[in-house]
Amino acid sequence: MSLNSSEQALLTAIKKTTDKLNIDNISRTQAYATFYHRYPEVKWAFLASMVSRNAGWNMCDLQGKTMKKALSKQTRDLLFLTYERANWLIFKDASRNYYCMLFRIKNMSLTFIYFPI
Repeated sequence: MSLNSSEQALLTAIKKTTDKLNIDNISRTQAYATFYHRYPEVKWAFLASMVSRNAGWNMCDLQGKTMKKALSKQTRDLLFLTYERANWLIFKDASRNYYCMLFRIKNMSLTFIYFPI
């Protein structure tokens, strides 16, 4: 698919914004919540903020007393990295598509674009 220069510039800006917001689970959760507060008609953004928040709680629980007794440090570290990577990938995909959707709604242009992860 060939993009014109303005579409390419938009996609570059979307990628930069996504990368900026995809630092850690806290920044992702806040970004989803911000999306929802700006555009409450986008219900999935609220759901995404709650799922991300819950994942963050699970990540924190891995360092709690109960999990330290139940799981080895290596297992807890692997689970933490699994949560982190999964949430990073989901945000990378969802955020880019979200921004494309907003641009399309506002400008009634920009055809479907596939973002490889």
